[in-house]
Amino acid sequence: MTFGGVLLRAIVVIAMGLILGPIVIVLVLSFSSGNSLSFPPPGLSLQWFVEFFHAGQMRDAFLLSIGLAFAAACGSTLVGLLTALYTTRRRGILGSVLQTLAMAPLVFPALILGLALLLLYRTINMPVLPGLFVAHVVVCLPYAFRAVLTSLQSFDTRYEEAAHSLGAGPVRAFMRVTLPIIWPGVLSGWLFAFVVSFGELNTALFLTGPGVTTLPIEIFSYLQFQGNQLVVAAASALQVGVILLLLLAAERVIGARRIVSR
Repeated sequence: MTFGGVLLRAIVVIAMGLILGPIVIVLVLSFSSGNSLSFPPPGLSLQWFVEFFHAGQMRDAFLLSIGLAFAAACGSTLVGLLTALYTTRRRGILGSVLQTLAMAPLVFPALILGLALLLLYRTINMPVLPGLFVAHVVVCLPYAFRAVLTSLQSFDTRYEEAAHSLGAGPVRAFMRVTLPIIWPGVLSGWLFAFVVSFGELNTALFLTGPGVTTLPIEIFSYLQFQGNQLVVAAASALQVGVILLLLLAAERVIGARRIVSR
């Protein structure tokens, strides 16, 4: 093996260690039997998961985050699908503008986006929960849009033309021909949107209210005022567990390589 190959492997190992190391440490600490942060833990226990579910605010925030992430992923995927369909079928200025708008949330800092939405919501008296939903859809839209757009760009439109020639209308041709071919990209976009929404913190900081708090916000507040970091480790482990379950389910359905390639 050449020196360049060894150096590349070393860089990859270091990068993976820096990315995965903290996550592994948090997962191990969430099963600690001790009462304070110490690694390695003195023993293994589920007591911090029990305490997490006994804490009403943390439990409610966890359930709200799952429901909100599911709804936001569905909403952003639907909007991303419609936008991707238009931009791939209608070449022109409007298509370019729509594509730029769909990707714009990646350009603007999340804090600025959250502040702008807060000012808008106060102007129109938007309720907290619908406002959070709209904000999460906006934040997740670029990920869903890009995954669907990639699938549509590789789709052979002659299949749709054949369906039209056989008498199928636009909607029926899309449902019977296009969607079954591009659905791995649609599912990939939904998964990315769910993960982003489930962990969204910066934008939600400005938009949560009494009784409507997502899990990342509740973890942030818990660290500030409660100080029990092992409960936070258990909450983080549950977040990782939910995401891993989704990814494993998607891998069984469409395969990991097809998810990553979108």
